[in-house]
Amino acid sequence: MFSNIFSRTISYAPEGADEVVWRASGTAVYVVSESTPALLALDGKFRYDGRPQSAGRTEIKDGGSTLCYKGKCGRNTDGSGLLFNPFLWGEPKRILKKGMTWEVSITEPWELGPVGKETVTVMHIDPLSHSVTLKREGTGQGYFADEAKQIRITKDGKSYLTDVNPATSHWIGYTTFREGVVTSDELLVNRTVTLNSKELGTISASQREYILLNAMPPPSA
Repeated sequence: MFSNIFSRTISYAPEGADEVVWRASGTAVYVVSESTPALLALDGKFRYDGRPQSAGRTEIKDGGSTLCYKGKCGRNTDGSGLLFNPFLWGEPKRILKKGMTWEVSITEPWELGPVGKETVTVMHIDPLSHSVTLKREGTGQGYFADEAKQIRITKDGKSYLTDVNPATSHWIGYTTFREGVVTSDELLVNRTVTLNSKELGTISASQREYILLNAMPPPSA
């Protein structure tokens, strides 16, 4: 059984208008139901604060890069999660040593970033606990996966629907893995966007998103 606690924040700060902020947080509990070299299956329970609890079977394939939930499979584009994901972290070709780096090409939009390039650096290795801390830093152009293309902003007490046009994104964060399981994760992405509406014209805004995830003791069976 594994369990984690997580949160995500999305913020837009438009020039001359009110900041727009969304937050989500919750917990997840996973019970391993099947484990083979080709497939890891888990029965998961998920509670996002303010929403009904959900549950379902999660299958992890292709070393972590493919995720299936309730029978629907696709690229694992989550910014964080339970396990090491080679789609976002790449696959180092030699034994890890402190200070070593490798490059990753992210070929699809993902939860906290667009298509782009990333450098992964080994920051710390603890042989006694079988853990490693990695830094990931990258840049990219375009929209994130499942990102809103329009948002509402408030200016002088009035609400306006605006189109979101992103510039270059930059992300950086640190993650600690213990035998492939995420024990601590944080990632921050910043970029400038332009917001366009018929009423306001073009407005520049700074956008940032961040996620936090930590392993936590699972509830008693």
